[in-house]
Amino acid sequence: MDTSFVIDLDAERREVLYPDGIPVKFGGEQFIFPAELPAEALDPILSDELGLVELLGEVIESADGDAGVAEVVTALFRRPTLPRKFLAAIRQTYAILLVEQHEGFLEKRPSIGDYVRLTTGLIKVYGVELGKLFRSADSSANDSQTSSPTSPASTESTPDVSGFVPDNPDSLDSGD
Repeated sequence: MDTSFVIDLDAERREVLYPDGIPVKFGGEQFIFPAELPAEALDPILSDELGLVELLGEVIESADGDAGVAEVVTALFRRPTLPRKFLAAIRQTYAILLVEQHEGFLEKRPSIGDYVRLTTGLIKVYGVELGKLFRSADSSANDSQTSSPTSPASTESTPDVSGFVPDNPDSLDSGD
């Protein structure tokens, strides 16, 4: 019986640029991150215990949608345990992403800067931004490179593969 599916989650995913995982060089070693961001990797960041979603809502509300550094700092001082909880959530996220390699990664003693640079790079590769995840449902604009064309005549503007493609793939090995 030949059945056609409207949505086939078993089909090849457009976002998979790295079928063997995303290689990251750190501390002279290579770590392989999953080719696609597992949904569970966001659980520590979005947990109710951390309260980051609530914090962001409070900051945006207090600044009438025009939040700046002062509003963020003020909201953080109202939650003195947040920085430690946030760092723990980041570490949990990397434990989910690296599974068996996590201990080796921690042995390299990543700095805050390392986490920031790595997270920024992975966000580009995965094509996920927390701000876009929380965009209101009434927003119909989609300015991402991964959007689908609205008509068959506009397919030339759609990239063959969505997501981040480094200008120089060898740049992943930089920093020797």
